[in-house]
Amino acid sequence: MQAVPELIPISKLRHVQNEILSRLREGPVVLTQHGEAAAVLVDPTTWNRLMAELEDLTDAIDALEARAEEGAVDFEEYAAGRGDGVSAAAEA
Repeated sequence: MQAVPELIPISKLRHVQNEILSRLREGPVVLTQHGEAAAVLVDPTTWNRLMAELEDLTDAIDALEARAEEGAVDFEEYAAGRGDGVSAAAEA
């Protein structure tokens, strides 16, 4: 698991934008406004990797749901074998 992203007040962004952008190679940066998280900055490589992983996971869930509709997969049985709560996520 990755460390908590660095928090930077959005008002500071205009003064140190180059420094902040260079930090993105190390991990995400959370911009805050009035002490609350307002945005998360990530580098394009990380963004593309996350989107590809999300698409792969969505495709896997779609395939499992299709197989379940055909009666080829029992989500309860599948989740019991994996022990990761897949049945609860699939039923949602």
